[in-house]
Amino acid sequence: MRLDSLSSVQFKEVMAKKPVVLLPIGATEAHGGHLPLCTDSVQPEYVADAVAKLIGGIVAPPIRYAHHSSTKNMPGTLSISFLTTMHLTIDVLNSLIDNGADKIVIISGHAGSSHINALRQGCAEVAEKRAVKIMLLSDYDLVDEFPIDQTGDGHGGMVETSRVMHICPDLARKAPCRGDYVDCGYLIVSDPERCMPMGYVGNAQDATSELGKEINEFVVNRLVEEIKKSFGGLYE
Repeated sequence: MRLDSLSSVQFKEVMAKKPVVLLPIGATEAHGGHLPLCTDSVQPEYVADAVAKLIGGIVAPPIRYAHHSSTKNMPGTLSISFLTTMHLTIDVLNSLIDNGADKIVIISGHAGSSHINALRQGCAEVAEKRAVKIMLLSDYDLVDEFPIDQTGDGHGGMVETSRVMHICPDLARKAPCRGDYVDCGYLIVSDPERCMPMGYVGNAQDATSELGKEINEFVVNRLVEEIKKSFGGLYE
């Protein structure tokens, strides 16, 4: 159930039942020539919708902007600052809490370390001041548990391409070849995109919708498990 599809009266009735609120945070980011700019958005939104159906939760309006570093200079990447990301998280969380939310799960489709740190700081500030339980994770924290060799796979690679092929078959396709990562070591560079000359990393040419379906279902089921664990006995 999408929060913004409800009327104000319906929303009040739903929130009175204290459902888990899922907030998908995506990005508008380059992923090579074979994936859409909404790649990091459609994945957590798919997961949030599927999980909400399984647990009787509600999905807050998605955010499709993020803080970027390695892809910030690539065509199509729209980035917001670290502080904006943090403050946006704080404001949205506080507004959800003001509307009755007491259990919130943030699922970030963009897993960049700076972006996740901004989200984490925002969540921590709210959790210290409000009576609320907050979970924060990237769906790729769970993807990493999927039983397949992911060595050398990364941004826009086989796993991510497979997932998007399953979710948005009309927007994604196999890449023409492998995307290599160029390691700059400890060097701080002004053009971090040099590390991904193809715009993606891994064997994206081997992606399949069937693999994507398996991974997406795995992530949904694992997140349900984590929600039950974190919010304690709610669904027993």
